[in-house]
Amino acid sequence: MDYYLAVFSSITLARRIKNQAVREGSYMGIINTPKCISKGGCTYALRFKKSKLSEVKQIAQEFDIRIKGIYKEIIQEDKKVYEKYTN
Repeated sequence: MDYYLAVFSSITLARRIKNQAVREGSYMGIINTPKCISKGGCTYALRFKKSKLSEVKQIAQEFDIRIKGIYKEIIQEDKKVYEKYTN
C-alpha cells in the first residue's frame, strides 16, 4: 500500500485539512514530520493513501494553505524512507 505525507508548517493547518477530509469520508493521520524530511522547526504531516493525494491538494488550495512538501513513503530493508514527490 502506497502512503504519502503532506507537510504543513503547523498542526493547526494540518488539522484544518484533515477535518475537511474527514467530513468528506476520508481518513488521514497527523504525525510529526520525520526528521529526515523536516527542514528545521516543528512541522506536521498528514499521512494518507495515494488515492487521497488529489483530495489533499484540492482542499489545501480551497483553504489557501501552503503545502511545504509532499513525500512518498517507501519501505526499504524494513525502514521507512521518504522520496520527494514532484508533479
